[in-house]
Amino acid sequence: MASKSRRFSLASLRANFEPPDLGRVDLNRRARLLHTILIFLLGFTFILGFIYWLLVPGWLGRFFIFLAIGIELLSLFILKSGRLYRAGAILVYMLWVVLMLIVLLSDGIRGPAVLGHVLLILMGGLLISTRFAAVLTALTLLGNYAALLLELNDGLIYANQQLTLPATWTFQSAFFLLALGLVVMLGRSIRESLDVALDNAQGLKEHVAELRLAQAQLEMSDRNLRRREAILDTLRITSEKLFRGRSLGDSIQEVLKDLGEATDVDRVYIFENHVSETGDLLASQRYEWVAKGVEAQIDNPELQSFSYAQAGFSRWGNLLRKNEIVKGRVKEFPSSEHDLLSSRGILSILVVPIFVGDEWWGFMGFDETQKEREWSPAEEDALLGAGGLLGGAIERRRAEQALNRSEARYLAILQDQFDMICRYHPDGRLIFANEAYTRFFGMDPSKIQEMNVWSQVPKDGAEALKAKIASLTPSQPVAISQSYNTRADDEPRWIEWTERGVFDEQGQLFEIQSVGRDIHEEVLLRKQLEENLIQMENQAMSDPLTGLLNRRAIMEHAEAEWQRAQRERRPLSLVVMDVDRLKEINDTFGHLVGDRALTQLADLMRTGMRRYDWVGRWGGDEFLLVLPGTGLQKARDVAERLRVRFKQNKIQLKADQEIELHVSLGVASQANIDQASGTLQNLLARADQALYKAKQAGRDKVEVKE
Repeated sequence: MASKSRRFSLASLRANFEPPDLGRVDLNRRARLLHTILIFLLGFTFILGFIYWLLVPGWLGRFFIFLAIGIELLSLFILKSGRLYRAGAILVYMLWVVLMLIVLLSDGIRGPAVLGHVLLILMGGLLISTRFAAVLTALTLLGNYAALLLELNDGLIYANQQLTLPATWTFQSAFFLLALGLVVMLGRSIRESLDVALDNAQGLKEHVAELRLAQAQLEMSDRNLRRREAILDTLRITSEKLFRGRSLGDSIQEVLKDLGEATDVDRVYIFENHVSETGDLLASQRYEWVAKGVEAQIDNPELQSFSYAQAGFSRWGNLLRKNEIVKGRVKEFPSSEHDLLSSRGILSILVVPIFVGDEWWGFMGFDETQKEREWSPAEEDALLGAGGLLGGAIERRRAEQALNRSEARYLAILQDQFDMICRYHPDGRLIFANEAYTRFFGMDPSKIQEMNVWSQVPKDGAEALKAKIASLTPSQPVAISQSYNTRADDEPRWIEWTERGVFDEQGQLFEIQSVGRDIHEEVLLRKQLEENLIQMENQAMSDPLTGLLNRRAIMEHAEAEWQRAQRERRPLSLVVMDVDRLKEINDTFGHLVGDRALTQLADLMRTGMRRYDWVGRWGGDEFLLVLPGTGLQKARDVAERLRVRFKQNKIQLKADQEIELHVSLGVASQANIDQASGTLQNLLARADQALYKAKQAGRDKVEVKE
């Protein structure tokens, strides 16, 4: 324990003699220099005092030595408290006063104290300022002149205590050594300052270059973002045309035109895959749109039954089959591809695959013939989505054709009496049932007359069937319904039942003929198609990384909530959230960890919000929360709760390493919304200003904008 106490005391003592941290590089450099000079002076003064004690009789010199030590300790104490300039001024001024008193009282202008004045003027100029050194020089000249007059008139009070010649030489030598030590320290400090200045200048040049590059990238990102927004707008319209249009061919042609104008390319086209008799994979052009003045290729026979392998485009087949894109400048493509593409005037190209289910159906291409072009990742993702929509539309049209064929087959089966057909009395007693009916329900054909129809319907379907029978009239003798019937092998199936009433001359119902058609696959297929359509529409409005609403979708919801708040005179709050130092996470741990951070935040927001709140990815590392019917204070509480929750849910990298997530949030609220109180854009701008305030305040904070 004693050993630990000694080590603690030595560490504390060493810490007390360390220079203070003043928060700035230049101030810290000056503080270290002054601290070194003080330590050096203290040692020098102690040695000087020892020399005085040995060589100089009398008390005056010893008094001034102790006074100088006290001044140096006082300056060191003031420096430790962080007052750099005051510590330097006190050190130089008070030591100058001590030396001037020695000159005026005992040594005169021929004593070694004059050398001390020279060193103090030098220190004052380097540590404090040139003006300070000039003032000291003027005071020194005046003081030395006064000492000259006193010495000429024998007015030095303690002239009898002047130094002897050996003592004078000793003290002069000490001052020379002090000067050498100061020159070494100050020279090193000046060289460090010059090196820092050169580094700063170089850093400034690099920063300017980075800013210019960032500006160019920002302009490119803005242009790419506008193109991506245009593509997403087109995709929204595309889904309407593809899934609600009557003619698939006409719809695809309109879609190609919309995509070509949105992407600002010269040519858009679609190729469909098929297999030759020898098993070779071929592709044929089916659709095309070209900009004004661009030569069309739809009638080019070389682009029909085009062989990937024989034409040297096997690379395309390998990439597209794996749902990857083909893109780039044509001049950088392999020669087998370059020759064919350049002969058609193509400078840059982007090709996305089209999948129908799990089958690679073909591809859609975008040509630039006027200029070379770089495609942004955002554009690539959006156009991949367009290929997905086309594949979904083709798959749906195939399903519709299959459904039509299925209906035709069912009609043929009905004509051949393969549908389930039975006849029964209004009270349910069976009269007749064909083989399909008896096979479905597992009935004994010989005992049909002993059975009734109620035993074949679901438990909760008897009353519905009775109501259906009661609805039959001579003018409306047919009623159709669907029910979930259990087959003889206990497999439930959707069956469409058509009841036709047979009436006598008086209009009395005496028999019902029922035809049952198995529509199980049709119902499931229709349900799957509807789910696929909803899923595709949702994908066009969601962020691919986080699954949250994308920028366009969240703005549409924010606008809708704004209009609702205006109608209902309710408050509305917005929260803009920014992930702190996401770039540092990406740079340190990689973009995959950065993506994990964004997806984890999205999951926490998705589970931590109210069911009627909206949250979306605003862009990059920013998110937007729309809080309907929420005032400013409650919105701030929601933001603070999210901030704390994000901070508590850390990203685990390894067993012993994790990242703590920090976010900054800006909150703004609008109460009693009306036309005179502002717009949604104003409210969004206020929330963004609050976010900026939070980041300026040190990040990991929630700020509000009144």
